[in-house]
Amino acid sequence: MQTMTISPDKLQIELAAPQRVGSTRAAYQSLWLLVRMYQARRIGGPDGLVRLTELRQQFLDTRSLRMVVSRAYRDFARWGVRAGWGENSARDPRFLNPEGRSQGPFWLPLEEAERIEICVEGRPADASEVADFLGQADTMPWRGPGMAYGVEFWLALALAQQDLRQDRLLAVFEPDQAPAQGALAGFKQAAGLASGALQQALAALGEAAVWRRLDDLGAARQTLAQLRRALKEAGADEGGYLDAMEQILTAWCAYAQRDSEQASAILTDMAAREPRAGVVRHHPRVRFEWHNLMALIRRLRALGGSAVDLAIRRQEAMAAQGHFHTALQAAFEFGSFDAAQQAAANAGMAVWLFAGEGLLDDAAGAEATALRWLLLSEYLCHCSRGEGLSAWNAIYLMRIARGPCPRLATPTLAQFQALLPRNPAQLQALAGMLPGLDKQVLLPDSWLSLAESLLQLQREGRARYSLLQRCGLWFEHAWYALHTGQLAAADASLCRLTEEMSALPASDRAFFVESWRTLPSI
Repeated sequence: MQTMTISPDKLQIELAAPQRVGSTRAAYQSLWLLVRMYQARRIGGPDGLVRLTELRQQFLDTRSLRMVVSRAYRDFARWGVRAGWGENSARDPRFLNPEGRSQGPFWLPLEEAERIEICVEGRPADASEVADFLGQADTMPWRGPGMAYGVEFWLALALAQQDLRQDRLLAVFEPDQAPAQGALAGFKQAAGLASGALQQALAALGEAAVWRRLDDLGAARQTLAQLRRALKEAGADEGGYLDAMEQILTAWCAYAQRDSEQASAILTDMAAREPRAGVVRHHPRVRFEWHNLMALIRRLRALGGSAVDLAIRRQEAMAAQGHFHTALQAAFEFGSFDAAQQAAANAGMAVWLFAGEGLLDDAAGAEATALRWLLLSEYLCHCSRGEGLSAWNAIYLMRIARGPCPRLATPTLAQFQALLPRNPAQLQALAGMLPGLDKQVLLPDSWLSLAESLLQLQREGRARYSLLQRCGLWFEHAWYALHTGQLAAADASLCRLTEEMSALPASDRAFFVESWRTLPSI
């Protein structure tokens, strides 16, 4: 066996088992990262970077890459190796902030790489042996994802996306059936199967959308941070679909907390700066999301102004309607009935709300127009999901049905039960002819039965509604239960409303507090 004379300033790494650094036994994961950084500096690109995605690919079964990185850097310090992290590989590692170190990228300064000697059984290792230790198929410094990783990731992603479209956000357990894992678990499974940063970004995008729908904005923001890091690892610029959707979901998180100014600023910046502006213009899915959210922001501004600002509020109302119509067109461009039903429902409710605030030039027929939009939305729900029962459509229809009822302050029960909300048949007649739509299929037998059926789906775990939807359903159920004399059922719904509305943003909470004053004491 050939022996080596090692100079005092050299650090010898033995790759053959048992692996050692100098005379010290070395943990495999820490040694792998050190050798990979050495390889990247000596024969890789000019910056010598090793990105987090490589660790993720190498150690798929590892529960926490953060722990792997932390242990590796502790081992490096014990071995006398100064390793760096971050995008600038020209920095002195002594002055780097450990915060965010676990996200990489990782690198060795040139002088550190030059004093390392890689050996196999005491002799210098050649490039193929180093590559073999690192698990590379050849002497290339890293593996591309290629097609060799199979279909598992794409199948997991497809199943998760289908669960998201069908509102199966969490695991569902049906009698005598295997449990369905739901979209959240599905996207996490896809992330575990991802073979590169872009696949990680696709999975993170889906997971962030689920967290937003579940009202966990903290988890949504954390997942969006993962998405941004994955895009950075992949070297993606600001002109891609994933980058645009990350921006839109960030804006949605702001809007959900009723920070409409921040949400508007994010969207405005997207449309003002290339290359993101090009994605908004030319990608129909991004265009739908951008205009649908901007329409909701403009609707909020129109409804939140004072009487003094009536002209400005009317301008905002017109802008909102224009954005809703653009969103609807974009939804049909990329063939999504689910997206189209959202735009149609939002457009319908906007018309009804604007008419009630005197923001439309021609308010005559606004109620019928609103109903026609909502019926179109419900029809599209049937097409995309095989059923209707959209929570927002139900809430909107029930609100419109009781629209003619005077809003009495703390009425007596007798006064309240004397009110005359429109029944479903009356709304069918008011909507007028809609060729091709069977309105009797789309509308319920009674508003109370509609509210009860939706709440029953929630109780059984077959539907998952947002916090605002749940509060809306609790209130509508209480209103119609009181109107029909079912006082115990109404009281139960109001108790649930009390429990849940405290978590709403202040403006939404104020809406329910004000609406509650129109109910009789029970």
